[in-house]
Amino acid sequence: MGTPKYSVKFKKAVVEKLLNRGTRPVTAILEAAGISSPTLYRWKADFAHIPGMKNKQQRPQDRSPQEKLNTLIAFEHLPLDRRGEFLRKQGLHEEHLQTWRKQIEAALQPVNRQAERSERAQDRRKIMELEKDLRRKDKALAETAALLVLKKKADLIWGTREDV
Repeated sequence: MGTPKYSVKFKKAVVEKLLNRGTRPVTAILEAAGISSPTLYRWKADFAHIPGMKNKQQRPQDRSPQEKLNTLIAFEHLPLDRRGEFLRKQGLHEEHLQTWRKQIEAALQPVNRQAERSERAQDRRKIMELEKDLRRKDKALAETAALLVLKKKADLIWGTREDV
């Protein structure tokens, strides 16, 4: 006895039921279709990537980073009275958005740290240059002060030219 042949339409319908099963167990889909688990997951691998076969009720943790960011942006731009409705339509809770916000902030931290390190290195260089310039000027000022003191002493000892 050969294996039963299923139409492409039937396979797609079963895969769509799998992707959008909600809380329904996979075993119920297997029993209803009369197929084995490996067959169902092989069909899923074959058809799940086709446009229109995507999971309509995607779990929050299965969303791509781009989808999470877009959802966060859309949520933040909504008036307060429409946010609850938006979350229900998306199948989300406020906690999901808070978690995603933290994930995005954490992902951005290395970039910020790198920029901070670069800025700190530039600041250190500038400080070193300023300190070097300050030491040079301090030495020149000390030399000038010493010359003035010597001139006063010389004037006291030998007198000024005006005194002559």
